[in-house]
Amino acid sequence: MISHNYSYSYYAKTIHAGLALFGIAAFLTGEFAEDGADSIGFYIHAYLGLSLTFFVTMRVLSGIAGSQKMRFSSWSPFSSRQWELAFQDAYSLFKLQVPERGMHEGLSGITQSFGLILFGWMGATGLGLFLLVENEQKMLFELIEELHEVGEALLPLYLALHVGSVLVHSMAGTPIWQRMWKLRTTNDSD
Repeated sequence: MISHNYSYSYYAKTIHAGLALFGIAAFLTGEFAEDGADSIGFYIHAYLGLSLTFFVTMRVLSGIAGSQKMRFSSWSPFSSRQWELAFQDAYSLFKLQVPERGMHEGLSGITQSFGLILFGWMGATGLGLFLLVENEQKMLFELIEELHEVGEALLPLYLALHVGSVLVHSMAGTPIWQRMWKLRTTNDSD
């Protein structure tokens, strides 16, 4: 397969770091919120989740009006081309070959889309829980809480897919994590 050499801008790296750090921190503190709004754990979890929501919002805005490489129009998970590439990637993995695609193509694009949708879901439902008063709107609060827990159950799957793919690439001799986590970039205007 063709080797793609690209890097991410500092802006993209900052957004990714915010998504990763606040996403994992909010996930790990989820149990702290079990005692409701009367506990400090609730506010720790809520503020980590609200910080994650900020970074999701920034990523969505850059996906709509940012640089061409980061726009959603170039890597929609709903396009037939994206799914065709994803099936090719799955076939390559089945043959024990690591696929090498562009920035948001194939399985990596589907996985990244899944993560953004999932983090957006968690942010929106978490914000709803934070803004609603549990005792005054109990039925709506419980519905949103259940929807939030659906997202919580999917987060380990997403993390396994995303981190697992990075590990597979690294073990195959293509450490793609360096594209995101090295501070030096080749094109910071994007």
